[in-house]
Order: sequence, then structure tokens, then C-alpha cells
Amino acid sequence: MRTSHTGNYLRFVCAGFLAAVLSVLIVLASPGPAYAGEQRVFDNGGLFDKEEKEALEQTLASFHDEWQMELGIMTTDDAGGKSTERLADDFYDRNGLGVGSDHSGALFVIDMDNREIHVSTLGRMADYLTDERIEKVLDAAYGYVSDGDYAGCSYAALKEISSYMEAGIPANQHDYIRSDYRPSLRWHEVVFAFVAAGTAAALPCISTVNQYKMKKEQKQALNYRFSYRGNSEFQYRLVNDLFLNRMVTQRRIPRNTGNSGSGRGPGSSAGRTTLHRSSSGRMHGGGGRKF
Repeated sequence: MRTSHTGNYLRFVCAGFLAAVLSVLIVLASPGPAYAGEQRVFDNGGLFDKEEKEALEQTLASFHDEWQMELGIMTTDDAGGKSTERLADDFYDRNGLGVGSDHSGALFVIDMDNREIHVSTLGRMADYLTDERIEKVLDAAYGYVSDGDYAGCSYAALKEISSYMEAGIPANQHDYIRSDYRPSLRWHEVVFAFVAAGTAAALPCISTVNQYKMKKEQKQALNYRFSYRGNSEFQYRLVNDLFLNRMVTQRRIPRNTGNSGSGRGPGSSAGRTTLHRSSSGRMHGGGGRKF
């Protein structure tokens, strides 16, 4: 009887296990949107209809699956007094967008309050979308947003971004930190700075006080007070300076034409990624344009 009960129990466990496996397989095989459970279109400004929003979600989900980086779209008709750049950066950071430890991704924003389109980048995406490439993304989207075709504007931006992902990171890509960037200091860095500054200020003071005591000079004066008279010598010699020749060299100084590239930083903008610190402390890239 005990053997019979054990066999029934094992059959029951195996049947339950098989049922669970079949349920998982059925769920995975069932058709459904690739973006289920993940939102990448945040139409706070109400610029898309239901079909446009669903189609954009599918496109963005495919981008995520292919590149393992985030790409989102956000619209708004109320920036809350913020600039579009700050609005985009804060929305990206506070809504948990991005992939990996560096939160790689980008957010395309249509700001109807400030009348501006903007691209905010973070992590590895900032290496792909340099300043020059972001300007071309804005070029592609500008005509559509000016005509009020907001879905077409978004698709144009996504298509341009995807083309740069295919092209890869430019060979001369480099980061440039914007001039308004101010680094934040940790507490131990502040303490070290105070200690270093205090030490640097105290050492000259101590040295000066010791010099004014003149201990070393007082000892020397006891033995050498009048020795300078015995060792002093005076010699007079006539020296004539002769003017032999004069040579004049002329050289053309090239005109300073300024920076070789355009944009927000020095040098060529072809591979430059201009970075700035957002309110959350992350280093974002990006750029925008009024419409």
C-alpha cells in the first residue's frame, strides 16, 4: 500500500510539472505586442491617436530588441516652467528609462509649451548620437513638426537615429563638457580640499615666523660681523660696446579665423558629443530646436 501511494504521488507531481511547462510555452508562443508591460511612448500632450501610439510602441520595442538600448518619445503641452532640455533630462532620469548600469538610451521630446523638439541622450547612446548627428535628426523631424504632423515627426527622428546606429560610433568621437558644467564634490573631497588649503597656508606662515626670529643669522653674526671688510674687493674695467650690424626679419602672421567647426564646443563638431550634468547628476548629451 505504501508503494502504491508513493507512485500516485510521483505521478501527480510529474503531471503538475508538465502542466506548468505547457502553460509557459503557450504564453510565450501566443501572439501579442512586443512592448507588453513596457511603455516607451509618453503622450502627455495628447498629440497621437490610439493607432499611432501603438505603432510607435512597436517600433520602439523593435529598436530596443535590436540594439539593447532604450529609445522613447515624450510629448507635453506644459513644461512646468522648465527648459525643454531640463524637462527631457529630468523625465528620462525620473522614469527609469535606459538600459544597463549606464542607463543607455535616448528620449525624443515634442514640447508644445516651449515650441521645441529635443533629443536627450545618455550612456552609450551619446557616443552614437554626436552633436552633428543630433542636428541631422532635428533636420529630419523639423518639417513634419512645423506642419503639425507629430507622428510623422517622430517616425522621421526614429528613422534617422536608427541609421546612425547602423553606421556605428564615429572614429573621431570624443566628449566635450559644456562650459556651464559645474562638478559636484563629495564630502571627503571637500574635507581634503580644506585640509590641503590649510596646510598650504600654514607652511609659509611658519617659515616666515622662523625667518623673523633670525636664529641662524644671529649665530653667524658673532663670527663674521666684520669679515666682509677683509674680503671685499673693488675692480674697475673699461668695456666698450660695438654696434656691428642690424638684421630685420619679416614674417606673415596668419589670420585667426576662429574654430574650425560649428556648434557648442571647440574644434571640429564631426565627432564631438557635448555633455552636461542634469539635475539628477547624470551626464546627458543632446540638442534641440525651436519650431
